[in-house]
Parts: sequence; C-alpha cells; structure tokens
Amino acid sequence: MKVVLVEDNPAARRNFSQLLDQYCPDVQLIGEAENVAQGLELLTNCKPDLVFLDIEMPDGTSFDILRKLPEINFQIIFASSHEKYALRAIKFSAIDYILKPIDPEELVNAVKKAKSELTNHKTSQKVQALIHNTNNQEKDPNRLVLKDKYGIQIVPVQDIMHLEANGSYTKFYIHKQDNLLVSRGLKDYENILSKQQFFRCHQSHLINLDYLLRYDKRDGDYLVLKDKSKIPLATRKKEVLLKIIDDIN
Repeated sequence: MKVVLVEDNPAARRNFSQLLDQYCPDVQLIGEAENVAQGLELLTNCKPDLVFLDIEMPDGTSFDILRKLPEINFQIIFASSHEKYALRAIKFSAIDYILKPIDPEELVNAVKKAKSELTNHKTSQKVQALIHNTNNQEKDPNRLVLKDKYGIQIVPVQDIMHLEANGSYTKFYIHKQDNLLVSRGLKDYENILSKQQFFRCHQSHLINLDYLLRYDKRDGDYLVLKDKSKIPLATRKKEVLLKIIDDIN
C-alpha cells in the first residue's frame, strides 16, 4: 500500500516514518510534504492509496488541500495532537484519525482499516461532508456520515429523531427516511452529538430534544416523540430531564 505523509513538523515526520517501517512493513512511504502547497502538489502528482494528514500547518490546514483536489481516490487518516472542533468534524464525517503522540497499536489498526476499505469509493462523499462541516467553525457540525451494510448515507443532524442501542450497533430513526443500523455503539454518538440538542434518557436511548412531545408518567416513565415513538426514561435521568424542560420554558 502506497502512503503519503503531510506533516509540518520534521521530527514528527521522522517518527511517523520509523513507526511505519517498524510496525507496518507492507506499507511504502512514497512522499512527504510539510505544508499545504507541497501537500497539494504531492497529492496531485502521486497516486497514493493512503494519506496521513496533519490538520494545522503554517500556510493553512489539510482541509484546504482537500478542497482544492479535483478528486479524492485515496483513503485518509488525520493525525492531531489535540481535540478541537476540527477533530469533532472529522468524527462526524466518519473519517479515521489518530492522536499524537502516535500509539503504534492505533497506527496499525488504522492502517488495517484503511487497507480493508481500499475498494470503497465513498471517500469523496465523506470528504464533502467534512468540508461542509468545517466551512463554519462557529457552529456544530450539521451533517453526519453513517455507514451501514449497504454503503454510506449523509444525514442532516436535525433530521435524527432518536437513536437506540442494538448490541454493539446503533439504530437511527430519521425523519421521513428509513431506519439505519450502524456498526458503532451508542456511546460514540452520545460523545459527538451536541449535548444541547441530544439527551441520553436511558441506557439504550438517545433522543433529539427537538422531537420531544411530552413526558408521560402513566404506566412507568416514558417520553413521547413527535413521530409517536415511546421511549423509556430511566429513573436517574428524570431530574435532569425536568431541569431541561424548565430551561426550555
């Protein structure tokens, strides 16, 4: 698998190269770049299978590179030294990332995942969602990329009514669309979706508060959503919910 590295820090590039040599022997590093201009030129001229992208560089960000490329026909793994808005947008777009300093096990797993998806031609759709989510960093990302057994779907966050845990999977209930079963746990989505908009009302349920119709105490505590769904409310969550309702009022 041919790999390109775009990273502004020389020491980080050396470390990355050494880790790839040591832990990913079937990977060939075919080029390196230290800024946006070099990265754009390198990716335009090379035909890599996988690209490691640092997020922030002296002359811009890796998103600037992706915006200017005519097509995206390689897998992408972002590398970042800190959790920021950009990394949250990456999570929303279902693109892989690893945190610095690089953990060898995380690197190996990320490369294996990228290799398994080389025949998947959906990367450009995920990048489009990422660019959309990073165009206005004042706001929360508003497009979520969901991958199920049939492919990927880009869903406006505002259309997600509620989510339900299904083992290690999550079932999405989406306004005026078919339900989606996604191979990521509910906890992952609780962590990335806005706490102001989504509420974990039960161990197995996460609801969009914009779709909350009423709280009903008959036959046990449950919530009724605008689509007429009845969602259980955990006892320990009741007080939190009542505060949210008071704040809305």
